[in-house]
Amino acid sequence: MALLGELTPIVGTYLLLASFLTLTAHIAARNFLGSVPFTRALAIGPAIAILPFVLQRYFGALIVAIAVALDLSLFHIVYRIKWRTAGFVTAIHILVSFLGSIVIGGIVYLVSLGPPAPPS
Repeated sequence: MALLGELTPIVGTYLLLASFLTLTAHIAARNFLGSVPFTRALAIGPAIAILPFVLQRYFGALIVAIAVALDLSLFHIVYRIKWRTAGFVTAIHILVSFLGSIVIGGIVYLVSLGPPAPPS
C-alpha cells in the first residue's frame, strides 16, 4: 500500500502536465492551421509530458532540447504538415505553454496567499 501513496502524486502530476500540453498543442495547431480535430492533439501532450519523468537524471537543457525535437516531429507526423510549418506550430506551442504556465502559476500564487486580513 505504500507504493500507492508514492505513485499517486506522480501519476496526478503526469496527467495534469499531459492535459495542459494537449490543450496548448491544440491551441497552437488551431492558431496556425485553422480548424483541426482535438483528437490529434491527444497524441502530442502525453508523449511530451513523459519526458521529465523518464529523463529526470539528465541536465535540464538536454530535456528541453529533446522535448522540442519530439514536439516538432510529432506535429510533423500527426498533422501531416511540412517540417517548416511544423516548426512554426512548435514555436507557437512553446509560446502558448510558457504564457499559460505563467498565468496558472500566478493564479496559484494568488490563491495561496489567502483572503486579505480584515482591517483593524
